[in-house]
Amino acid sequence: MLSSLARSFDAALLSAGARADAAERASAFENLALRYCEPGRFYHTLRHVSETLAALRLLVTADRDRGREQDRDWAGGRERDGGWARPGGADNPTSALPACRLAVFFHDAVYDTRTSDNEARSGELAAATLTALGCPRSVAVDVDRLVRATATHLSTGPDEAVVNDADLRVLARPAPAYDVYARRVRREYAWVSQERWVSGRAAVLRTLLDQRVYTTPWASRHWEPMARANLRRELAGLRRELASLP
Repeated sequence: MLSSLARSFDAALLSAGARADAAERASAFENLALRYCEPGRFYHTLRHVSETLAALRLLVTADRDRGREQDRDWAGGRERDGGWARPGGADNPTSALPACRLAVFFHDAVYDTRTSDNEARSGELAAATLTALGCPRSVAVDVDRLVRATATHLSTGPDEAVVNDADLRVLARPAPAYDVYARRVRREYAWVSQERWVSGRAAVLRTLLDQRVYTTPWASRHWEPMARANLRRELAGLRRELASLP
């Protein structure tokens, strides 16, 4: 997995216009990988990066295929349905793919469960690293923005939507895999008392359930039902536990 991630990171850098040599690019990946291997990480690891990249590829491919279908409908005289991303246009996440891929690599680079500014610090790290590697300033700015958007998972554009939805892919996993995810996140907050954890986690789940979990059309159609079922199930368990606490 590590070598595959290293190749993917390097390809994203080159696609984004990085001018640094191979050794500098490799060193940047090694430094990033060390962050994801820090003690205390049980979910926000390189495995999460790998799974999020896979989800990103799926969503971008689905959007590209949907765009082709819309173009065929348009050419055939049928009205376009107001789709989320117009193929080939400025609102197409495919054109922002290098920045989206780099955002996935950096989005949890800084992860300290005792602070609330991890995404901001991760975005700053991304911008500084990409600038040092000779990427255009526009790329550094975009990656910083995309990383910061994962703090709330509220998307203001299609590139943020595809990164946020990919990051939340785990919520729509089958129940056993979702439960493993939830346990691993709890281990990352081992320093939090059970009462505080139950209360805080329940608030997070309610916030997710109060809005659409996913924004992209494909994820909304294919992932939303399972995600909502998992979130409701975990929330019900937390409510039962909260009621039983002294």
